[in-house]
Amino acid sequence: MSRLFSALYAIFPLAALALMLWKARDYAQLCREKGETLPRSSWAWMLPSAVMLAVIAVWGVLGLLEGSFLAIVMPVACVLIVACGLVCLHRIEVWRWYDSQEPIRQRRLRRGLGLLVVVLGMLTIEVPYNMLMPLGGPTYFWLEMLLCGLLLLALYLVGQRHAVACVPAMAFFFVAGMSQHFVKRFKNSAILPTDLLVLNTAAAVTKEYVFSFNEQTLLGLTVFMVALASLALVRPARLGMSLTRLPNTRLHNTVGSIASLALLVTLILGPNYMHHLGVSIEYWYSITYYQRQGFLPTFIAVMQDMPIRKPEGYTDEGAQELTQQYARQYRDEVEKDEAHQQAAQQFEELKPTVIAIMNESFADLSVYDGMHCGYEGPQFFRSGFGDALARGTLNVSVHGAGTCNTEFEFLTGNSLGFVGAGKYPYSIYDLSDVDAIAQQFVSWGYHTYAMHPNYATNWNRHKVYPQMGFETFLSIDDFGGSPNVAVDTQTPNEPHYEVFHSGVSDAGTYERILQLLEEDEAPQLIFDVTMQNHGSYNQDNIPAAYQTHYLPTDFEGDETPERLNEYLACIKKSDDDLREFVRALREVERPVVLVFFGDHQPTLSAAYNDYWYQDEPEDVHARRAYSTEYVIWANYDVAGRMQQSAEDETSVDMLAAQTLDLIGAPVSDFQAAQLAIRDQIPSLSASDYQGDDRTWYVPEDDGSPFAKAYHDLSLIEYLNFARRI
Repeated sequence: MSRLFSALYAIFPLAALALMLWKARDYAQLCREKGETLPRSSWAWMLPSAVMLAVIAVWGVLGLLEGSFLAIVMPVACVLIVACGLVCLHRIEVWRWYDSQEPIRQRRLRRGLGLLVVVLGMLTIEVPYNMLMPLGGPTYFWLEMLLCGLLLLALYLVGQRHAVACVPAMAFFFVAGMSQHFVKRFKNSAILPTDLLVLNTAAAVTKEYVFSFNEQTLLGLTVFMVALASLALVRPARLGMSLTRLPNTRLHNTVGSIASLALLVTLILGPNYMHHLGVSIEYWYSITYYQRQGFLPTFIAVMQDMPIRKPEGYTDEGAQELTQQYARQYRDEVEKDEAHQQAAQQFEELKPTVIAIMNESFADLSVYDGMHCGYEGPQFFRSGFGDALARGTLNVSVHGAGTCNTEFEFLTGNSLGFVGAGKYPYSIYDLSDVDAIAQQFVSWGYHTYAMHPNYATNWNRHKVYPQMGFETFLSIDDFGGSPNVAVDTQTPNEPHYEVFHSGVSDAGTYERILQLLEEDEAPQLIFDVTMQNHGSYNQDNIPAAYQTHYLPTDFEGDETPERLNEYLACIKKSDDDLREFVRALREVERPVVLVFFGDHQPTLSAAYNDYWYQDEPEDVHARRAYSTEYVIWANYDVAGRMQQSAEDETSVDMLAAQTLDLIGAPVSDFQAAQLAIRDQIPSLSASDYQGDDRTWYVPEDDGSPFAKAYHDLSLIEYLNFARRI
């Protein structure tokens, strides 16, 4: 929708606001003529409706209203919000009518209104992001109703039976629902408990997104207004006056509130939501499960799933013995491998610098049958590494977001499959005692650098990187001071780094890497987390030279060609920057190993995957979206190694050990065990693993021919990670 049409739609809320204020003025005048005073509380209850209409109008003027059915939804929403405001203003008259009813009818009305408030509370959460409720099943529907009802009842009694005490709960429901709405739109995923631990990171990255209102946003806002209007109609009960059959004293209300809270806590912490209540979660499709089962039940189930589960039969001694057994198996093999021995001797002599680049959202979307429009992917990446040591598909555990989890798997070698897909280790664990590759390189006399041209506090990197062994962390302060500062706005004394799309370009970080190679003669480990390809992809800031104009055929999903082309333009720029960087590395007079990989696909790829590939096994469907690409390359001839003739599929947690093995670097017992098990399980992710037969299995599949190897790896990784945090 154009900015002009968005501004035209602002007429509706402005007209509705004017109508509501006009009616409110007339009603206040009528009350004065009757010698009555309109209570301030009535004005206060009406105020949110007026504010909401003003907010919608402002969003329209700013060009932030969008949607195909806005012409229908907008006037309906405005009429309902006006009605809510006027109902709040007339609440005293409603109470008078209520007082005129017989006691039995009053109790029925009060109970009905109470049930309506609870239903509206639940809908305030669900409607902004979920139109499936209660189609997910009556159990989940009533469970969420009970959770909402107990919280509202506890606050109602704490407030001595004044409905205004329930407003914070209703506001909480509203914030949860609207937050989930935007998380779904931006990331196509659900809010997980660990997301609450990284709100500062979320606030930083959401600056690049546009918070526009669509039809579902307006419906969510309207339901919230109806919920508040319903609360406004709840008749306050003076102490000693019971409008129900329950006693109404401070003591009884306090006891009732404590009992309600106790029951709520018991309901949250008591039953196992997955085992006892049938709530399930598949982290690859978290938003689908939230929609089927409701926000609160699923959120609680995920929260209960957060502790790292100890594998069946685990003991420290047994896991240590398994580690040594597999490590011996690997070392017995490499001792017989002359090529590996040559590479190992060469590594000791050369001590090559290792540069690992985790490129933001870098993926080859040509795997979606050329995006049905002839897209051929990043050209240099596909054809410019004929002398690569290894390259191929990289299976990852996240999609659209969760960069830190790909980092975690690469830097520690631990898989999210054994930690938990919905967890962010950077945010919830102390990693000081966890082995990481940076610590290895430090022990070999290397200088270790991490760089990310954004805020150091994002994903707690300022704390995590030193814990992992990085001696120097270059953040946005080392790249000009702002994630997307224009070059011409920097002071003359500051270094100038190119900016593209969402921040400092890939080329800008490569420039800094080349500076480090010139400034520091010691062998180095450099870990670069890029920024330019970060969403959103509706920023409309791509230079003409990089704009693309692909138009997928036979696609009628929610994604727009504009967003796709903005993303593909970013990949085109990344590909060009990578080509120039590799060209520069070929000319560097020191041995360098480059590991380049994408952290995840962009959120938008899920829409194409779901639309074009509907009738296929779930694991195949998910694997297409949960994969990127990687390459391992050196600017010197690694002794005993030949050029990679075929693609080698792997996963992020295996990538570091695989790199060390290829260049002949020493590996730890844990990494040696990983490499030995890789003969049976070449790749794994947060939800499944790949056997040597190229078939993907879920951990629960006891019939898998690789079930024992997977279980052994779970024991080894529990010892290597979970026992150390």
